[in-house]
Amino acid sequence: MDENAMQDPVCPIKARGSREDAPLDRPVERQPVTGFVCGRGRVGETVLANTLVQFCRQHGARLEVWNSDRQNETHSLNVFHADASQPATDDPEEKRLWFEGNLDRQVRGRFDAVMDMAGGDPMVRYLGRDIQLVRTMERRGVRSVAWHVLGPDAADLDYLRFSMEGGLFMPAATLLVINTGLVGGGRAVEKAFDDVCSHPVVIEAVEQGAKLVWFPKLICMSVVSEQGLSFDEAMRGTTKPGYASMSFTDEARVEIFWKDHVPAFFAEIPPDWLPSMPGWRAASLSLRNSPSRGGA
Repeated sequence: MDENAMQDPVCPIKARGSREDAPLDRPVERQPVTGFVCGRGRVGETVLANTLVQFCRQHGARLEVWNSDRQNETHSLNVFHADASQPATDDPEEKRLWFEGNLDRQVRGRFDAVMDMAGGDPMVRYLGRDIQLVRTMERRGVRSVAWHVLGPDAADLDYLRFSMEGGLFMPAATLLVINTGLVGGGRAVEKAFDDVCSHPVVIEAVEQGAKLVWFPKLICMSVVSEQGLSFDEAMRGTTKPGYASMSFTDEARVEIFWKDHVPAFFAEIPPDWLPSMPGWRAASLSLRNSPSRGGA
């Protein structure tokens, strides 16, 4: 772990829902997972979804990538993952049919999936209202995992609040992802997120079982994203035609982020909330004992 890694920010509430101490009475069939990466918009949903897909696939996951964000073509998941599925248009009915078709295939095919949702997209809430989406998928053996990405502004909690109202989209497996990459240089991360961490919406979500996690900062993330590079490519100094080469210092930042901080981040998440990754459970347990995590 990087010796300069930042200690965990202090939050006035403690996240619950860790399953590391859960008894293992007997083996059970693992549920496929659908990871819904969502948020208000412009809080880093695609960055998180891309990191999630890259990390899981590097550790042996076989998953589908669904991209419902047709409003973000420049830095969409399709730039990083050529196999990402997306609706033909941004028409709401077209998106609904595409989404429901994917869910139906997942129930029948028993595979994991990660979905990057457009900022503020109410699609899952509508299905929550119409068919009790989380409960319906659970009854068919698929676990819904909500990844609510949050920035330092209280308004970034609006999507979470709307999802919680009436239980429209509040799975038992809910992650509140504090995106530290949205905090500018010279500003203390802990201070920047004080209002969000102490907000009644966050407190209520955690009391319902949501888990609060801190996504690490990479100050050269925009350089990596602009070229559509994987983190492995970026830390090796790959440069795509028409772009300037990354500095060796930025290459080092990417390597620390990818090899140290990102694994520590995912180690905080219950393994059965993640796509199946052979061998990752044992590695994550050892990483949970590491005292530090931070940004590069």
